[in-house]
Amino acid sequence: MIIDKINWQIKYLKANSKFYKSTLAATDSIKTISDYKQLPFTTKEDLSNYNNQFLSVKESEIRDFLTTSGTTGEPISFYLTNNDLKRLGINERNSFSLCGIIPGNKILLTTTLDKCFVAGLAYYLGAKEMGVGIIRVGPGNLKYQWDMIKRFLPEVIIAVPSFLLKMIKFAKENNINLRTCSLKKAICIGEPIRQADFQLNSLGKEITSSLDVQLFSTYASTEMMTAFTECSEGKGGHLQEDLLYVEVLDANANAVKEGESGEVVITTFGVEGMPLLRYRTGDICNVYREECSCGRSSLRLGPVLGRKNHRLKIKGTTTYPNAMIEAIYSFGEIDDFLIEVSFDQYGSDKLCLFVARQSNKDFSLKELKDFLKSKLLFTPDVRIVDSRIIEEKITSGVNRKKIRFVDNRK
Repeated sequence: MIIDKINWQIKYLKANSKFYKSTLAATDSIKTISDYKQLPFTTKEDLSNYNNQFLSVKESEIRDFLTTSGTTGEPISFYLTNNDLKRLGINERNSFSLCGIIPGNKILLTTTLDKCFVAGLAYYLGAKEMGVGIIRVGPGNLKYQWDMIKRFLPEVIIAVPSFLLKMIKFAKENNINLRTCSLKKAICIGEPIRQADFQLNSLGKEITSSLDVQLFSTYASTEMMTAFTECSEGKGGHLQEDLLYVEVLDANANAVKEGESGEVVITTFGVEGMPLLRYRTGDICNVYREECSCGRSSLRLGPVLGRKNHRLKIKGTTTYPNAMIEAIYSFGEIDDFLIEVSFDQYGSDKLCLFVARQSNKDFSLKELKDFLKSKLLFTPDVRIVDSRIIEEKITSGVNRKKIRFVDNRK
């Protein structure tokens, strides 16, 4: 079955994609997964350098134009046909089902539908497919969020976890009763809410300590046009096998063992506009192939540990920005922050953490440094600055997302 899907993909790409006509010129059909693993990888550099050569239909057939978020470089263009839009809706309908959402529920969508962003579009189309109501509030304006919750009584919210924390903080400051809130489920995007052992991390714990909601972690990207979403067991996002084939590989391009981490490599199924073959996402995840306790046998991916090119080596310790972000949230007294990394004069990684303390909190620089050292095994350079300076940095440029990590190692 998988071999048939891969062979259909190879045939389609050779017939329609200028890029793959070249890279797959000597490739015929494959007979085994071992044959598949001999096929060349597609990289982010390929997508960036030959972007429009990946387009596999006439531009007149495109119904939606997208770009990636640009988190790791310049945004890349993506193109969706009418069938791609239908596939995107089916993907998110399946994701909603994993979360136990049923027809008739209402969803507060705090993710933007504008700026050529795929996530908000996917959730909107999925809601239509499933038959649930969607309240398109978008990001920002905390009072408006709570006004719409009071007006329409949604059971589900889709939000970046740190934004959900800001909503909770606003509610407490403005005497909004969180105990009577209609929200029962939160689909979390863009930031991890779990540790590698699937327990809630500091961010997840802080949310659930104030708001009685069940959290669902997700992992997705524009390139894969598919989401890995947790079921109610909360033990990794499930692969949708009809939409994607996944490998999780070590540095030598070998499959990692159960529960180990590696780079996620994907081949899309059913994409017309810009299908991809053996695409290296650069994302590092733990993989689980054993049957989930929910009874599903599909492959699962654990929390994203970080991006491959964001790996840091600070004072002899290898880490990822997500580990620092988790440590910062667990400290609990920081209002906003930004991590910047560059090379020092010797070509080694040099990291600086900018933080703004909460207005009603007071802590010493030594106290924060000692805490971070206990969590990270090294002491970062820390600077306490005005929150406006951080806000300008994390919302500047063309990025649609708030940027917590800036990599200046060019």
